[in-house]
Parts: sequence; C-alpha cells; structure tokens
Amino acid sequence: MKLDSLASSAGRPAGVARPVAAGDEPSPGLRPARPWSAITESIAIGLLLPALGLLVNRHDPFFETRAFSWFVLPPLLAALRHGFAAGCASAASLGASMLVGWRLHLFGTAAFPGEALIGMLVAAMVTGQMSDVWLRETARARLAFDHASRRANEFARAHLLLQLSHERLQEQSPGIANLHDALERISAQGPSGPVTWRALAPQLLSLAARFGALETATLVQVDARGAPGAVLDKLGDPKLVPGDDPMVHDAVRSGQIACVGGAGDPAGIVRSPEGTFLLAVIPAVDATGTLHAVLCVQTLPFFAFTRRNLEALALLAGHFADRFASGGQPLAPAREQQKAFEGQLGRAIEDRRERRIPAVLGILAVGHGSPFAGIADLVLAGILEPTHFAHRTRAGRGGWFIWLLLPSADEPEVRALIARIEDLTRQELQRTMAEAGGAAAFRFLTGLDQPTVVMAELERDLESRRGG
Repeated sequence: MKLDSLASSAGRPAGVARPVAAGDEPSPGLRPARPWSAITESIAIGLLLPALGLLVNRHDPFFETRAFSWFVLPPLLAALRHGFAAGCASAASLGASMLVGWRLHLFGTAAFPGEALIGMLVAAMVTGQMSDVWLRETARARLAFDHASRRANEFARAHLLLQLSHERLQEQSPGIANLHDALERISAQGPSGPVTWRALAPQLLSLAARFGALETATLVQVDARGAPGAVLDKLGDPKLVPGDDPMVHDAVRSGQIACVGGAGDPAGIVRSPEGTFLLAVIPAVDATGTLHAVLCVQTLPFFAFTRRNLEALALLAGHFADRFASGGQPLAPAREQQKAFEGQLGRAIEDRRERRIPAVLGILAVGHGSPFAGIADLVLAGILEPTHFAHRTRAGRGGWFIWLLLPSADEPEVRALIARIEDLTRQELQRTMAEAGGAAAFRFLTGLDQPTVVMAELERDLESRRGG
C-alpha cells in the first residue's frame, strides 16, 4: 500500500508513539497505586476470605480445618501486589476477624488461634519486604532505562546530523581532503587478496603524519606472545626502540595507550614510568581485541600531544588492524552503513511476515542546491524517533536520498510524520516541500518484499511522481 497524498494534521494522532521525556507521567499500567487505596484494597481482600467461607461452611469461615491454610493467601497476595504495609494491613484485618469470632464463639472455635495469627503475619511481613525490595529495584531500573533511552535518542540524532553536515560540507568543498575520504580511497584501491603489515605500515604512518601531526615514529610488530618483534616501517629518522622499553611493555601488557604525563593522564591512558625516550606508545588492536603492532611515537608537536589526538591515532591504528584481520576485505564505511540499513529492513520484513507487525519504508528526495537541502538536517531532527532508522544515499544530478524505516508504524503515524515534514518546511521556507525542491514517498512493507528490490521500486516510484 502506498501513501500518495499528504495528510495534514493539527497534532500528533493518538496512536503515534513518542520518546519519553523528562517529567513525563508514567503510563497507567506502570503508575503505582496510592498508599491509602492499596491498604483499603488489601483490607478488603483480607475480609473477602471469611465472607466466601461463610457461603461455603458457616461453621469454618476461615478454612482452619482444611488441609491447606487458606487464610494465609489474602495477606500473601496483598503483600505481593502492594508491599509490606498493605500485607500487614490485610493480615491485621483478617486476624482481627478471627479474634472476634473466637472471642464471641461465633463459629464454634474453642482454641485461641495464636499460631495461625503469628504465621499469617510473618508470611505477610516477609513477602511484603521482598516485594518492596523488588519494586524499588524495578523502579530504579525503569528510570535508568528511560534515561538511557533518551540519551541514546539524543546521540542517534546528533550522530546522524553530524554525518549529514559532514557530507554537506564535502559537497560544498570537494577539494578539501579528510581522513574519512582517505580511508575510503585506500580501501577501494587496495590490492585484492590477503594483505601484510609491510604493505599497510606506510599507509598508516602517512595518514598519521598528515592527520595526527606525527613527526617521528616507529611501527613495531608484536608476536602472539606479546613480545615486540620486527620494525615494520619508520617515519622520519627515529632512534632504535629497545625491546625492554618500559613504555612499550606497558602498552603491550594493558592494550591501552601508554604515554608520559603530558596528556593529562586521562582514564584509559596508562602513565608509563621513566627510563624511556618515547612520548607515547599506541597499540594497534583490532575489533576482536587482538594486538598486532605498536606505534612508538618519538616526536610530536606540543599542540598535538593531547588525549584526543592520541585516541585518534589509536583509532587509526585499529582501523588498519581490522583491515589486516579481515584479510584485506574493503572496509568502506558507506557500504557498511548500506549493509546495516538493509539488515534492519530485512528484519522488519521478517517481522511483518512471521508476526504481522507493520512497518513502513520511506524516502526523502533532496535536490542539489535546492532550498529544502538547507533545512534537511533540521527536518530530520524534528521527525526522528528512537525506533526509526535513517540512511543516506546519493542520487542523480548531485542530489541525495534519505531512507527512513519506521517499524511498527501505522497509517495515522505516517500521515502525521508527513504533515510534520510539511509544517517544518513551511515554518522555515514559507513554501511546501515540493516547491522547496523536496519530495517524499512511503510504502507499507509486506512479507514478500526483498530489501534491495523494495528500495529500488520505491525509488522508481518517487522519480516517476517527480517527473510527472
């Protein structure tokens, strides 16, 4: 099913989910009962047992002569549901009714029910205490989860906006080189088949010198036992690094950056003892945690000897370690992002086929140099929610597409999202999205769809509508 028309809406429909924000009221199913209403309900549960008992056997309304002590059940249920105070209140009400019956000889009870009263109260107290502890832990975990969800949503939006802004700057200044493009170019132009550290070392040192201000350094291979081995490559004219250097030993042992105390001794960076001429030793660790080599830094400008720069060099070394561990397979970020988005789309299609959970795939077309291109980042920040997935691809004539995957979305939610895009466009540009050079198309997924096929079909559908 396709949504061919834009439906305007004054607000968010009732069925549209939104992220939890600070200060939001908890949902009715998660809102705890008020103390007095919980105690009243517990007392009523306690008195319900003798009322039912009178209907079954008026001479034994508390079921004291039965094989099971049924009079323990009401305080137990009240304590499980509402906690310590409510359980004790239920036990007290039920115990009071038992004492009244014994004192007035209403039910033929001759013996004082002391053991029953004590056992019932102890059961309510123990169960209520455990229930209170569990409820406190549950509330604490729920608050932590809500905070983590909000933070994850903020980070996801910030990451996407940063990525889009970076690519926009690259389109506006195509002559300026950056590390992202350099890594993509090296991955694309690398030789096919397994690669060696001898081939990767010059590329690593060249990029470290260009983007990390590295002046003099040595890349030393580390064997399986963690012992420094052969020198893979050099930058500048460095001194020979001895095998017993204490800073190298610290980096190999910890798998973290080791440096002198000039980088502020941040968390995760080991401060090495004296007795070395090195400024820092940076381990080349792949994604599985395997150490392949160490970058021994001897000369670095003062302004570049910072925690951020050392961590950037560690990430760069880790990237080449991943290339070596993957056997020379290209690690192009754009293709990895495309593959990740298609994986999410495939899971949404599978959920639709097996569990009948609806999902919607959308596409936003942004023309090159159009007014809508200037506010696309703002629009995305206003419509993205924690459950949404976004991915950007290039289009013809210098434009680009933004793909949106909306799991568990229904038609009112999609129409509200389209209306929100239109409202943001009118607020910023005083014109519609189509007049500003943008276009959108959405379609509900079916269990028979294939990720690449449905994306191609939706793209053709959008292009045909724009051309028409």
